[in-house]
Amino acid sequence: MPFAITVRLLSGGYDAASVEDRERAEWPPHPARMFCALRAAARTEPELAALQWLENQPAPAVQAAPLLAEQRRQSYVPTNKVDQGGGSQTYPGRTNQLTTRVRAMPADATVVFRWPVQAGADLVGVVDGMARRIPYLGRSTGVALVAVSGSASGAEGEPDPSAVVYEPCDLADADTVMRVPYPGYLALLDEQFDADRPAWEVSRSAAYRRRPTETAPAAGEEPFASVYAEVLVLRFQGLKPQARLIVDLTDALRSAVLKRSGGDAPGVLHGHGVNGRPHVAFLALPDVGHDHADGHLLGLAMAVPELPRPERAAILRALLGLRDAANDGVITLNVPRVGGVELQYRPELTRPWGALPRRWQRCSTRWATATPMVLDRYPKKDVDVVGEVRRGLRDLGLPEPLTVRVSMEPLLTGGARLRPSDLPHKARGKLFRHVEMQFDRPVAGPVLAGAGRYLGVGLFAPATDPLPAPRGGGPR
Repeated sequence: MPFAITVRLLSGGYDAASVEDRERAEWPPHPARMFCALRAAARTEPELAALQWLENQPAPAVQAAPLLAEQRRQSYVPTNKVDQGGGSQTYPGRTNQLTTRVRAMPADATVVFRWPVQAGADLVGVVDGMARRIPYLGRSTGVALVAVSGSASGAEGEPDPSAVVYEPCDLADADTVMRVPYPGYLALLDEQFDADRPAWEVSRSAAYRRRPTETAPAAGEEPFASVYAEVLVLRFQGLKPQARLIVDLTDALRSAVLKRSGGDAPGVLHGHGVNGRPHVAFLALPDVGHDHADGHLLGLAMAVPELPRPERAAILRALLGLRDAANDGVITLNVPRVGGVELQYRPELTRPWGALPRRWQRCSTRWATATPMVLDRYPKKDVDVVGEVRRGLRDLGLPEPLTVRVSMEPLLTGGARLRPSDLPHKARGKLFRHVEMQFDRPVAGPVLAGAGRYLGVGLFAPATDPLPAPRGGGPR
């Protein structure tokens, strides 16, 4: 029967820090942590034999709810170091030290580990006996109920459609990495325990990706596909840049990725010799489209078009290589007018909405500019502005919109207000406007249009709310 382990976090949170960064919560729980908990609960030779079987299986898929928030709490705790001068009023001879505790707060408290193997009823029973003796997962404050399932969907019934499934993959396709058990792991854990050493010292990691989700369109509303297959987002750390810095930031990211890729950069990355094919776009994602939006930038992103596997792998290696070469996974860009800007790749986070790829990828019949569109040609008259916008959309292969509105002012709350000097160098001197367009069928994002679209200017967002009356143009 299929083999799965289900964990229910009784406190609603998961108390465990990332091995790579103790200031961050681990989410989802790593398979190696589950294995360590089973080892701590094992008592008999049949149970140890079951763990030897488990460590020789392929890495499991992990189903977990999206992460809503991380909680941090600092407190002074006694250390294990003994000091003749003391320091702790409760534990004489031991000192106190400020410690940060982190907790992951998921949308749902159930986690399921699924191995792609069949297991006999006897083996399932042995592992289930261990699992039910596990008091917690992570720190001792993370009380949990653990059980082994003999059904394909896990002990909790059918998979939660809102949950994220992380599955093992090639490194080039990875969204994240997780520590996993491997042949010989059990013996090494016992050696670490005997030597009073931590288990993470003998850990090994495997690449994981979030399983793609497909949303069926409504009947009769087959969406028009975007040329961009995926969006990879880097979030700002401790910084809320203003929209006028869009091009400075996207250009710095482009330069860093090109430098990391070296002389093997594919043409779609640098844009040379691509013969009209769409190439990688470097975006800045503003906070737009809701009542409290103020337009500050939430992160930078790479929009990657549909590509042959070798080209896609080279691009992902370049971007993720920045993270892997960084200290604690924090990427630092040197940006003119700003200085050092810190970014992190955190695909497991679900807030803020504007920093999620799906915010820009979803389908809509109405789109409006988050950053103004720069016209490829300067219209002879103001009345020709809408016609020039339409021509630019046709040149990109987008469907003919039912209506187009243009405005000198943002049409979305928080929309970027740029000056001519804020545009990419090659786009300066050209006319730029905010645009809203309505289609007769859903169009999938991301939608980019106009000159400078590969550096973050001309980024559209799905427009689901009524828009204000435009300035500088009207519906055509």
